[in-house]
Amino acid sequence: MDRTFSIKTLGCKLNQYESALIADRMAKRGWRIVPFGEPADLVIVNTCTVTDKSDKKCRNYIRQASRLAREGRVVVTGCMAESPAGFPENLPGSVRVVKNSGKGLIPSMADGAESALDNDGFDSPMPLYRTRAYLKIQDGCGGNCSYCIVPSVRGLPSSRPYGEIMEHARMLAGSGVPEIVLTGITIGKYADSGRDLADLVEGIISIPGDYRLRITSIEPGDVSGRLLDLYSDAKICRHIHVPLQSGSDRVLAAMNRPYGRDFYLETIGRIRARNRDIAVGTDIIVGFPGEDGASFSETLETVGLAGFSYVHQFSFSPRSGTPAASLAGTTPRAETEERSKRLRDLAAGTGLEYRRRFVGTALRCVIERKGRALVGVSDNYLKIRLAGGRTGIDPGSKFHDVILDSAEKNGCLGRPVV
Repeated sequence: MDRTFSIKTLGCKLNQYESALIADRMAKRGWRIVPFGEPADLVIVNTCTVTDKSDKKCRNYIRQASRLAREGRVVVTGCMAESPAGFPENLPGSVRVVKNSGKGLIPSMADGAESALDNDGFDSPMPLYRTRAYLKIQDGCGGNCSYCIVPSVRGLPSSRPYGEIMEHARMLAGSGVPEIVLTGITIGKYADSGRDLADLVEGIISIPGDYRLRITSIEPGDVSGRLLDLYSDAKICRHIHVPLQSGSDRVLAAMNRPYGRDFYLETIGRIRARNRDIAVGTDIIVGFPGEDGASFSETLETVGLAGFSYVHQFSFSPRSGTPAASLAGTTPRAETEERSKRLRDLAAGTGLEYRRRFVGTALRCVIERKGRALVGVSDNYLKIRLAGGRTGIDPGSKFHDVILDSAEKNGCLGRPVV
């Protein structure tokens, strides 16, 4: 009998990774995946609870899932499942809540069995995406940021065993996937049997094969000199994401971030000293309680000094259950929107300046299909639309050299090297 399921994933790359694992295991049990939005025998919602807005969005998808699921079979998992007080009311009894620690059991639950043995191997799937494979190395966070609820729903840092990661990495490299992406909640805190993140990265890039390794978000205090030294290896993508959140020491203190502006800029300086071509991205929160015009100006100044290739910016949204939700001095919405526009304009300029340095250069890319267009993604995270929608290139099939012909605010254009 044809059994169908769908998954809606919200939130971080770790959630994406874990949804891919669930889908992989479901397929091995004979289930067929269909796009979320189509009727299915089982609908899974992998939730995020980072802000109250995230909870609202998740509630809407849970209601939608209840309508889409035949006989109402819905599984809700992810971080919202760790504190389900905000769930929609009057859900049918066939909606099941599964905490993060039980995600590996969802496929067996779908078949009516719940053996702990079904968690075995949950962290070692083959890649479901042709261009990249996520490789989970740790979970949890020991931080105490005043705006963040993640530590309470993901727990303290815990690292996956080194040998298990290496076995998984060898499998991925052997599968032919061109890009392996390290993922976790705070990957800079990786620690197992005396090995840190630099040791792990060094081990992975020693594995034979034609692939590249992308290191995702790392807190400023975890960017070690030894890790930066490894960026000289051609297998490591020239890309690092270092969250800033604010350029004001006063606001950083209110956020309970464990660094100041000078330390952050010194970290960026060390990165640039190793390789000025490394793409450096960041996160910034606009309108945090107590952020005045002067402190926001410090943020703009810091962005200009750092020369980010991109900025992920967020307007402050209070998360109930966090200290920041009760802080005084909330920035008016109109002021937050005006500041957000100023930051977007500045970040667009620094990003454009970075991209234009590579015009005329051939960049080694993986090719992805975005709608009807082909896009080359370089190791330094430039996304280059291929002019003319050139055919004859198989998206996801290893690497292609792409010449960057132009870089503008609305994107990059290029052409494959024939």
